[in-house]
Amino acid sequence: MERWRGRVALVTGASVGIGAAIALVRFGMKVVGCARDVGKIQVCFDAETQFLHVK
Repeated sequence: MERWRGRVALVTGASVGIGAAIALVRFGMKVVGCARDVGKIQVCFDAETQFLHVK
């Protein structure tokens, strides 16, 4: 999936169904996740720190 490398994906509702966002990261995309519950999204991203940088 070289065509996705370097592109940006905005994932809304990223505190649930995070698997899709992780798959996009593995394709080389930059993923921006947003959610209403900061606590939930932090737990999701903590589980995938080898792929994601959270600000």
